[in-house]
Amino acid sequence: MKTNLIPALVVVTLGARASSLASIIMLCFLFACAGSLRAQDGLQFNVPYACNDGATYVVHKCVTGPKGEMCFYQAEGESERFNTRAAVVSQMTKMCKVKSGPSPAAAAAQSSSDLQLNTPYQCAGELTLTAVQCQKQNGQDYCLVKVEQGGKFLMEVPKPQAEIATQLKACKAGTTFIPPYLAEFPKASDVVQAMVTGTPKDNVTRAMGALYQLTEIINVLSAQRGTSGYSPDEKKLLDNYSKMQSDVVQAAAKILPGQQFNVATNPYHFSRSDPKFGFEGIPVWTTFLSPSLQARFAQIVGGNDPHYIASVEQQKRTAMQQLQANAGQGGSPFIRNDPGTLAARRCVELGGSDAECIGKGLWGGLMDLAGVNTEAMSVPSTHGVVMNGPYTSGSGLGISFGPENVAVTGCGKLVPNSHSYTITKKQNQLLINVKSEPSSFVLSMGNDGKLSGPGPADITGQIITGYRSYTEYKRRVSDNTIVPGSEHLVQVPIYAPKTERCAIGTFAQAPAPPPDKSELINGLTASLNSMMHTGPTGLRMTGRYTNQGGLALEFAEDAVTIDCGAAHVKQAYIVENAATQIMITVKNGSSPFTVALQPNGALSGSGSADVAGRVVTGSSADALTYAPRNARCTIGILTSKAGN
Repeated sequence: MKTNLIPALVVVTLGARASSLASIIMLCFLFACAGSLRAQDGLQFNVPYACNDGATYVVHKCVTGPKGEMCFYQAEGESERFNTRAAVVSQMTKMCKVKSGPSPAAAAAQSSSDLQLNTPYQCAGELTLTAVQCQKQNGQDYCLVKVEQGGKFLMEVPKPQAEIATQLKACKAGTTFIPPYLAEFPKASDVVQAMVTGTPKDNVTRAMGALYQLTEIINVLSAQRGTSGYSPDEKKLLDNYSKMQSDVVQAAAKILPGQQFNVATNPYHFSRSDPKFGFEGIPVWTTFLSPSLQARFAQIVGGNDPHYIASVEQQKRTAMQQLQANAGQGGSPFIRNDPGTLAARRCVELGGSDAECIGKGLWGGLMDLAGVNTEAMSVPSTHGVVMNGPYTSGSGLGISFGPENVAVTGCGKLVPNSHSYTITKKQNQLLINVKSEPSSFVLSMGNDGKLSGPGPADITGQIITGYRSYTEYKRRVSDNTIVPGSEHLVQVPIYAPKTERCAIGTFAQAPAPPPDKSELINGLTASLNSMMHTGPTGLRMTGRYTNQGGLALEFAEDAVTIDCGAAHVKQAYIVENAATQIMITVKNGSSPFTVALQPNGALSGSGSADVAGRVVTGSSADALTYAPRNARCTIGILTSKAGN
């Protein structure tokens, strides 16, 4: 084995997508540099150095970073490394000699495209483009390009390598990340946006799980280099992920009072050596990172374990087969009709944000790869009239409704706990039966929207009697040694059952919380509210209702999606507690209509519904184009389809 002359600070293993030095193409190529460049200190780039250890080295480029100027170099056939310019110059000029003629690696780099991978390009219109991987599809070279605008993640799309290289000539290349693999990692805010695919609680849980898994991936890749500590870029990104995780918990506490969110108990808190890591539930690998980086992670973590490697490879093979099949439809990877693409297309046609729709598309695609029926999963588990949002009383007691449960807060020392509930409509009365222990209690809704309870009631739950403390460390993957400075104290609550007697009196809709002093928390709270579709407080509907005439109404907390033939649109709605029945008015543009909730759970209305929607027809100037799609359906009787 060769002994590298220069002590390495960082080793970057080249992924499967790098067939030549084109994957780490030099910054100077943008300026049509010749095969060699001479600096005042004599250091030459892209020429072979024959050194006294018997190896041939090539210096690719030097980049100014937080710790001064760092130079990237590589021994032929080995991984790329970097060190200070002074160290590289000293070794190359004193212990090596320039060989005549370019090295095979340098020749390959010069003959390839000028495209730099893992480097952000600043383009017109506040666009930032970063090519993170390239590979052949149907005989043509494609690159996966991460697209951001104004600092916001928009999408990752495959583009022909020649096309993206030509486009980037009009852009300015930014500073390469150190280590370069960090270019693939999303910003902390983009992680939160990309995890929006379900209910508010699910979205928060998924965001926390994704931030945890991305952090673990960086820990593994950083430790594998064999250096002490993180690079400045790694530490900055890890700190951002950690802070975003805390901010998500704080924002969720305002949006979802009574819910508990903890990283240690997160359902996606898989061990890094678990084959489900990055695949199950939250597709971290598929959503954010390249297959080559995933393969590198698997090799570090799994080593020679045949069971682990086989499990991961099977998932990767399935994903690649599906990707190739999708790319083969019509000969273009952009003409796709897989469930993920269809879900994303429908989402944007209904007016969803880029982040929301990309998240839905990726989730649908992953579930399809796993053989899961996403259409069946999308059917709401409950249907009918439900309550939504927080209510407060003057005594400090609070209740917060979701579609299936109500959380009670402020009852003595009880930890906020959830109870199921049912709604019954009687003549001039609407009753909410909260199924608590040891006995249920009933709330009635008045004409003013306030809720009235029975007075004192016993509620059984849990209280915290103490904490179990232990010290936790982070360990390096390479030798299982403790990472210096990673020691921190973890406290886990100890619970015990308790029954408290609380006054269940009058509750009014809770006012909006006062603005937080932190602008970041305020912005994140607004973002989560927008993406989670939490909807107004009070009576809402849930479930999917259809009739034989082709009309379908799918209710969520914030809006109802109307389908009529090939037209679909999302509209606001209101639920009225009328004297004898529940009335739902759909604010359908210039053609609103009203349906009544029947005792048997069906919805009934008269006349017809005019649906004015839109469909995606293509793209122009980097934006989607649409065509109107209108239809008319008879309302009549709509029946629900409850989930299993």
